[in-house]
Amino acid sequence: MSQINQLLTSEGLALLRSLEAEAFESDPLKLVEKIRKQGSSTELTAQVLTQLKLRRKAETKFGPFAKELLFTEAGLEQATRLAVAAHHAGRFKAAGVESITDLGCGIGSDSLAFAAAGLSVTAVEQDPEVAALASFNLAGFENAQVIQSKAEEVVIQSQGAWFDPARRDLTHTGERHRVVGPDDFTPSLNWIFDIARTRPSGVKLGPAFPLELIPDDAQAEWVSHDSDLVELTLWFGFGEQGTRSALKLGAQSHRFKATEIFTPQQGPLGKFIYEPDSSLIRSGLMGNLALEFDLTLISPQIAYLSSDTKVESPWLRGYEVIEELALDEKRIAAWCRQRDIGVLEIKKRGVDITPEQLRPKLKLKGAGTATLILTKVGGARRALFCKSIR
Repeated sequence: MSQINQLLTSEGLALLRSLEAEAFESDPLKLVEKIRKQGSSTELTAQVLTQLKLRRKAETKFGPFAKELLFTEAGLEQATRLAVAAHHAGRFKAAGVESITDLGCGIGSDSLAFAAAGLSVTAVEQDPEVAALASFNLAGFENAQVIQSKAEEVVIQSQGAWFDPARRDLTHTGERHRVVGPDDFTPSLNWIFDIARTRPSGVKLGPAFPLELIPDDAQAEWVSHDSDLVELTLWFGFGEQGTRSALKLGAQSHRFKATEIFTPQQGPLGKFIYEPDSSLIRSGLMGNLALEFDLTLISPQIAYLSSDTKVESPWLRGYEVIEELALDEKRIAAWCRQRDIGVLEIKKRGVDITPEQLRPKLKLKGAGTATLILTKVGGARRALFCKSIR
């Protein structure tokens, strides 16, 4: 059943525009009643309401531009954040690329950034409905066109290429597929990597992509945005091939890169504990940063670093350790009562308890604030009360 056949009509788009300002500000039931009184069909009503809901959800990725775009639920989930797409476009632009083919464009989030940067864009999408939405979203750019086709059937004539392969559905009941391989993507990663080596190219993948599948001739770049780990990009044909890098995008952006990977050493818990940026952790470069600042792991396989020296780095969120306790709910609650703690930030790594489970049991009251880190120190479960140093 089509999700957009009624939406992509003059009546549907006009209704969507008319309701954009008041949607979700009023009672949803009254909004439905208002639409139906205008004579709209049940199907159109459902499609417009779905679109209004998706636009609200899309504001976290697209900001105010979300009100100008059309989405599907899956398309929005897979869409690149605006700031990250702008980074992709900037890399191609800096490399002198003037034209690009976006293979697997989805709703067109990366193509929008490419077109806005002045590149000539050919956006390719296999799904007819998603391709129709991409066409709508890119309609304002004369330098962009959308082709509905399989990626493998398109003759690439551009200088650069961008690939966003779809992951094969591994959720089928009874399926015992544990190891991810090149054929678990559409198109196959082997086909993508072969094409990518013929021109400046980027391949967008999930940040948990298996390290052993990363080609030696690619620059692997793990990207975080506003502290969220969002993607791994493999760059071919430009950049520093064979390197790993972590990129932290935000109000100020930072890059950490290396060709040789160091393993962090374990040591005792010091006066300060540090939480590395997620892109640094996933890239495997945490040990390189630890070596640079003389930091050690507090426990094997747990991404908290520590030292007796205060360290300031954009890659680290630091805390001063106030007190270390055994991870015992009663002792934690007593500590909070004694210090009048009413606001408690709870973080955890490496232990089988969640903040959502613990918080109601503490019955927090008072005006005091603290940070509680639930983790392991030297293999033992510990509760660390801290205060932020950044």
